[in-house]
Amino acid sequence: MKRMSCYLVPLVLLSCSACAAADADPSPLGAPLISLIVPLLAVVFALAALWWMWHRYSGKSATSGPLRIVQVIAVGPRERVLVVDHDTQRFMLGVTQTSITLIADLGSKNAAKLSSNASASLNENVSPTLG
Repeated sequence: MKRMSCYLVPLVLLSCSACAAADADPSPLGAPLISLIVPLLAVVFALAALWWMWHRYSGKSATSGPLRIVQVIAVGPRERVLVVDHDTQRFMLGVTQTSITLIADLGSKNAAKLSSNASASLNENVSPTLG
């Protein structure tokens, strides 16, 4: 984006100076040509900015894939315990700054035990570690 503006600013300045030169030397083609080029450059710049923004912000969202984070508990400044669903399986993961460790395979997820299973398993597995 910055690179594009570095090229367009001199073009706009050149067109403005050409417009000033056209005022000094009246030619039948100068003024209409400048009045056509400046808006054309503005439209091209606006389209380039929209294209850049679309590519920048149109990434996939975190909920579009097969992974879903059910619960996160901070156990330290940079350490977390996560309960993660992957398709029909549920896992408990320990996440630190340098590693990710499987703490427990919680089996297949069940809609009725969704929150109670995660909380109970998390308390069972984390309490001895913290105590």
